[in-house]
Amino acid sequence: MDGLRYDRLTRSPANAPVLHALMAEGAVGTSLLPYGRADDGPSTGLAYTDSGPGWSSILTGVWPDRHGVTGNDFKGADYARHPDFLTRAAIARPGLRTAAAVSWPALIRRGTLGRAIGRRVRHNGESRGYETADRRVARTVLRWLTEDDPDALFVYFGATDEAGHATGPLSPAYDRALLDQDAHLGRLLDAIGARRADPGRAEERWTVLVTTDHGHLDSGGHGGDSRAEREVFVILAEPGGPAGIRLDTPRLIDIAPTVLDRLGIPLDPSWGLQGRVLPGPAAPTPEWS
Repeated sequence: MDGLRYDRLTRSPANAPVLHALMAEGAVGTSLLPYGRADDGPSTGLAYTDSGPGWSSILTGVWPDRHGVTGNDFKGADYARHPDFLTRAAIARPGLRTAAAVSWPALIRRGTLGRAIGRRVRHNGESRGYETADRRVARTVLRWLTEDDPDALFVYFGATDEAGHATGPLSPAYDRALLDQDAHLGRLLDAIGARRADPGRAEERWTVLVTTDHGHLDSGGHGGDSRAEREVFVILAEPGGPAGIRLDTPRLIDIAPTVLDRLGIPLDPSWGLQGRVLPGPAAPTPEWS
């Protein structure tokens, strides 16, 4: 969910009931992006707190100093050496059914989500508006979950970021965008629940990860090095996992190795992933260095 501020998400269960239930059923934590640039030049360094670097870090499991994306122009992207986790999964296990649906078309057009992914669908939020495009993304993924048998999905919603730019994250429009995205997620989780109730799919175990790429200033906008722009969150929920606990400073780069781990794909040291696997069911919590 693009540009979603954690304090706006958590301020009231009524603001996002599905996400609040997911946090209660699973685990959640926050961290600060290790990058951000001030108006007068590099501050914390590496990249701007923009969507290009953020989603590249989420999908590749490495920071901008490796994947090369420092802004929304995607200049310097090195997805050949640092592909997205769906691409890695598809290459490691060719029979795996992978899919991605997004309302920010740049994630497909710029190659952040690679061609090895089984299905890539983009609904253009830039031209149609993100409210409309997000709704179409949700319908696409709902159809996959009800009519097909996907193994790994990446789903992107962008209306919160659009509202944050237009009226700021403290506005009613931002709250409405969050509530809409929350409802989209709820329909997808209901579809997963229906799969779990199907005796023919009793062996399926779905892990759900929800995150964001950056925050927003109170006045709207991002790219700099303030805490409001750099704070991000990760929600992790899965069968048999711990409920209602805090994750220890989960980072965007932890998403990719966690997904690959849950798919049973060994992490190859040659990939150079900088993230760690987040703890899951019956897994001891490691001591992070």
